[in-house]
Amino acid sequence: MPKHKNWFWLAAFAAACFFDFLFWKKDLGISFLIWIAALIIIGYLLAWREGKKPSAASIIITLLTLGFAFIPVWRSEPFTRFFSAMLTMGGLLLLSATFLTGNWPFYKMVDYFKALFTAIGGALSRAILLSSKSPTPPPLEESQKTRGGKKFWAIVRGLLIALPIVAILALLLTAADPVFGDWLKKILDLEKLPEYLFRAFYIVAIGGLLVGIYLHAIHPNKMEERPDPNKAWMKPFLGWTESAVILAAVDLLFLSFVFIQMRYLFGGTANITETGFTYADYARRGFGELVAVAVLSLGLYLVLHTVSKRESRGSQIAFSALTILLMTNVLIILASSMSRLLLYEEAYGFSQLRTYTHVFIYWLAALIVVTVFLELFRRRGSFALALLVMTLGFGATLAVMNVNGFIANKNIARAVAGEDLDVPYLVSLSSDAVPTLFEKFTDTATPKAIKEDLGYALACRSVLMDDPSTQPWQEFNISTVQAWNLLQTNKSVLLKYKIVDSNDRGWYYLKNGEKISCFDYGFMD
Repeated sequence: MPKHKNWFWLAAFAAACFFDFLFWKKDLGISFLIWIAALIIIGYLLAWREGKKPSAASIIITLLTLGFAFIPVWRSEPFTRFFSAMLTMGGLLLLSATFLTGNWPFYKMVDYFKALFTAIGGALSRAILLSSKSPTPPPLEESQKTRGGKKFWAIVRGLLIALPIVAILALLLTAADPVFGDWLKKILDLEKLPEYLFRAFYIVAIGGLLVGIYLHAIHPNKMEERPDPNKAWMKPFLGWTESAVILAAVDLLFLSFVFIQMRYLFGGTANITETGFTYADYARRGFGELVAVAVLSLGLYLVLHTVSKRESRGSQIAFSALTILLMTNVLIILASSMSRLLLYEEAYGFSQLRTYTHVFIYWLAALIVVTVFLELFRRRGSFALALLVMTLGFGATLAVMNVNGFIANKNIARAVAGEDLDVPYLVSLSSDAVPTLFEKFTDTATPKAIKEDLGYALACRSVLMDDPSTQPWQEFNISTVQAWNLLQTNKSVLLKYKIVDSNDRGWYYLKNGEKISCFDYGFMD
């Protein structure tokens, strides 16, 4: 039991009400960073109030969580924001699970799942258990002030529970009796009553979850001992012979694939075209599947490492040899996937999905290289930490590189080299791309025809973009404001690029007598 349990209730429900204030009918913006920071500050204050000290490793998780919480304020590209938000929420759960112990650097994969699910379970159950525990009778010498304070908090908790119940019953009574409904309507705005009910419901739900999370972090049911990452978490049951056969079969399959790749994909255009494929068609096929093969191969390695028996030194050496051969083949397969992707981008240009895959391949290759070293030095249990680091690296790379700015820069470079420039696709990119578009638009080295296309793209952005100052402050986004300021500063320059509004096709512009829509493109893989 916490020493000051009422503070847990008060802090959690204050944070839940703050959530409603920041996010109700508002898009994600600076509100996300503010709320995450508020949750963390409240947690640290509660820990200080309870006399609990966070571990040094928890400070690291805190800083990383706040860093990724900043990305949705910094960037406007949807996937980068979504992935960063997911990493932020995962960071909060991991912080809750290891706040006092800081054991997360020593976790195996199973330990991470166990810790996260335990934190979720604590969020769902600890508040109920805390409220259901009967208070101990106050001592006879307890002051009247102390008893009065406990009674006050009991009243507050009762009101919080009673509000949604009374609201639901009041809604039913107004439907049953119009006189009562008219009377209540004079006091309350009944049209918004369902909205108020829904908001009250999720405020109570979020508050209860936060109470559980804070309790799990500061007063865990059981203090966890530091795990040994190299200690098996289950008894191996698969014979070494069976494991060797599986690894050898997969290695043979991969070696045959690598041989074909050396002959065709890495051998040049002529070797591909002689098989009946065009260079672009061959590049178009398979890079996603090859990435999936690499991911599945890592999964196979983890499973066999866990379940296979390796009792003799010879079996251990053979397992390492076969798995290192497997990882080497996977690296070559990833190189094949990257080659196909580069060819595809060269033929058709850059898109968001291709760029995500591009970045992901590099981090996946880094993980495979680290896995080989862990296998060589018998530190396989640190794979989970390596995976965590690579995942954080992937998310940070997307934010730092500016995905949409990167795409705009690469596609404009292709256009300068003589390829077509897809203006509607440039317009469809987020505000992150606007500074790059302006940079190339004002660059004297940009050819006149491409500069004209960029002028129309920026003019389209100008008419399609809403003034961010008219939006709630909670939606503030650095990229959006920067893009708007650039468009407004250069408004006079963009006036020469006439954009027309059509009821049936939306905004478009005329180029060589042809109507070109500002925002008309299909899905680009």
